[in-house]
Amino acid sequence: MVAKRVKRHRRGKRRKRFLVLFILLLLLFWGIRCFEKKASTFSKSYLPAFARQVTTDAVCSAVEKVIGGGEFSYEDLTTLQYHDGSVSAVETNSEKINLLKARVVAAAEEEAEKIHNSAMHVPLGAFTGLTLIANYGPRIPLTYCITGSFSAELQSTFEEAGINQTVHHIKLVVTSSIVTASVDYKDTLTFSTDFEIAQSVLVGAIPTTYGGYYTPIR
Repeated sequence: MVAKRVKRHRRGKRRKRFLVLFILLLLLFWGIRCFEKKASTFSKSYLPAFARQVTTDAVCSAVEKVIGGGEFSYEDLTTLQYHDGSVSAVETNSEKINLLKARVVAAAEEEAEKIHNSAMHVPLGAFTGLTLIANYGPRIPLTYCITGSFSAELQSTFEEAGINQTVHHIKLVVTSSIVTASVDYKDTLTFSTDFEIAQSVLVGAIPTTYGGYYTPIR
């Protein structure tokens, strides 16, 4: 009788352990499912902004790398023609312009390769949905990848700067078309970032003739 009671007691312990283990596994599975669902929400809400930020930083680094050496000054990109002491036309150096655009695109693609596989870090408290602890806890990395293409164009604008004076601005516009993807999210973003790379004060009225690849915007 004693032996049977001992056996029943042991079986009862094993069943309790099995039940506890089963409940723990269910809780773990439920927690993982909730975590994945919340991570999916974060991907859709935050990933576009993160991807835009890191891509913009990459483009800024690329432009700084190309124009930082001073090879593309105002005088390198344009030639001014005068009539009666005033600027009558702005001619552009198409060779220099094409070289500038090609180098910027190549540098942007090189910088983009560095961020091809990235991660945004979200505090663990944010997964609880509670505002008070949303910014607390260890940061959980949510990985994603970025790929895409870049293009560059130059724009020329003229701005009145006082009596008989005009400021000529030369801007570089870099357009980024990127694809961002994570485990449960994929999207395409297209946006432009502009940089003023040169300017000059022209004496006289706004020139009436523009050469090269500039698009005049008044």
